[in-house]
Amino acid sequence: MGHDNKKHEVERTPIGLRDVSHGLGQTFLGLTRVNLPGQLLAGVTLLAIAIPEQLATAQLAGVPAFTGMIAFIAATLVFSFVGSNPILSVGADSTIAPLFAVALVSISLPASSQYYALVAGTALITGVILSVIGLLRLGWLADFLSAPIVVGFLGGIGVIIIVHQLPRIFGVSSGGDSIIQRLTSLGHNLHATCGWTLVIGLGTLAVMLLGERVNPRLPWALAAVLVSSLFVGLFSLSAHGVQDLGTVVVGLPTWRLRLFSAHQWSVMITTSLTLVVVIMSQSAASSRTSADEIGVADDLSRDFVGIGLANVATGLLGSFAVDASPARTTISRLAGGRTKMVGFTAAIGALALSPLATFARDIPLSALAGVLLFVAGRLIKVAQMRQILHCSRPEFALAVLAGLGVVFLGVEMGLALAVGLAILEQTWRSARPRMVEMGRRRGSTSWEPYDAHAVERVDHILAVLFDQDLFFANANVFRRELHAMLKKYPDTKHVILDAVAISDIDYTALGVLDEVVNDLSADHISISLARANTALKEKLHRAGEKTLRHMELYDSVDAAAQSLK
Repeated sequence: MGHDNKKHEVERTPIGLRDVSHGLGQTFLGLTRVNLPGQLLAGVTLLAIAIPEQLATAQLAGVPAFTGMIAFIAATLVFSFVGSNPILSVGADSTIAPLFAVALVSISLPASSQYYALVAGTALITGVILSVIGLLRLGWLADFLSAPIVVGFLGGIGVIIIVHQLPRIFGVSSGGDSIIQRLTSLGHNLHATCGWTLVIGLGTLAVMLLGERVNPRLPWALAAVLVSSLFVGLFSLSAHGVQDLGTVVVGLPTWRLRLFSAHQWSVMITTSLTLVVVIMSQSAASSRTSADEIGVADDLSRDFVGIGLANVATGLLGSFAVDASPARTTISRLAGGRTKMVGFTAAIGALALSPLATFARDIPLSALAGVLLFVAGRLIKVAQMRQILHCSRPEFALAVLAGLGVVFLGVEMGLALAVGLAILEQTWRSARPRMVEMGRRRGSTSWEPYDAHAVERVDHILAVLFDQDLFFANANVFRRELHAMLKKYPDTKHVILDAVAISDIDYTALGVLDEVVNDLSADHISISLARANTALKEKLHRAGEKTLRHMELYDSVDAAAQSLK
């Protein structure tokens, strides 16, 4: 049994020996004659998963079905040659499709040439922004939103996808701008539910859910869509109210860009900025996780350049914005993918099969809706929400607020709320630091938190550790906490500030620190700093206040304490 498991383990490169491929000449870095068959098979597996998902996402985006295949082919090929991560799958993604679809239908008619032009233009703008972020090595911006807020935000998008697809599952019409309006409209039309449509939609969803438990590497979505199409054709279910995809026009990419008005530009730019935030968050998580799992180096900024240029390509080819897919990337890894040959094989395979896309006309819309319900379900991470609740109630509240903001205020307002919550969260953390009382461990020179075992106070000495940088938002907190400590120990003659956690101090905090030093001096209490870093020492030496320039600095808390004897 152990021997079998070892056969399927992916060979890993030790962290210290990992390297990122550079240049087109190293596109297929890691590919050998030995692993080539396995990489080709992984590519075929990715293709089988991608075909129904791309068609369904094109429906979600409100564009012709084959446009989804164009997006997948172009994005995958571009990223294969430019991106860093060898198995990151880039293409049409249901996470961002409703974002631009909802925003752009507000300024154009759905399924119109103007709408298609706006969709392509949004992809182009998104790509340019992402490429600039990558070229400027600003990949760290992806860490701005905390994991709980991202979980809540994506969960809200999942709810929106589900609500938008329910009418196709039931085979009824629905309308409305908000979630409440859509659900109300759906409820009023449930009496007209088409039984066959409901069976096909829920059947597709059931096959994917069960199939994932049996073997997630197998193309269950493709199998379910093919079987449902055959079922509809054999029993002529179109005559019984089952709606199909209809004519799928297969052809060369179309130039859709045109001159846009100032208002259209403003909407496209706003929408693109929304997409950029979501793409960065999702792509960063997918790229880092998959790189660690297969044991390769990651270069997030270069991945953003790859995804950005992929969006530029899809925009120029008349398609729509693309993103890195966590689901498809995971499938590639489970199938044994390790090199860029996986994506390259899937893209070439999709290109070769493109003429057969005309046969997709018999695919029931409810089957594609079932695929999207499955994808939406993966965005709603109930288990992770439970973990967040167990770990931190405030962060759980932020996640819930981010999700509710997307559902009830719309995606753009929801994103603005998520960013606002992230700023609020960071400000709250920074402005609520801890002042830790220190003591000396019995029989040693080690100073540790006073509540630890065998740690004792030293008479007349108050040693404290401040666990944040000192800046305008928390400087007065530092002052209040220190005053509270002195009230607790009124016999204090010497204060030692362990500055190991203070990496920087701003002008406001320098002023507050000067006031603290003067207050202590007036009470005949000395103060010294221990373990201050070079940057902090330089700030103190350059300070305008003489008291700060002449503060006593020591390499350790114990050295500061010993000097007081």
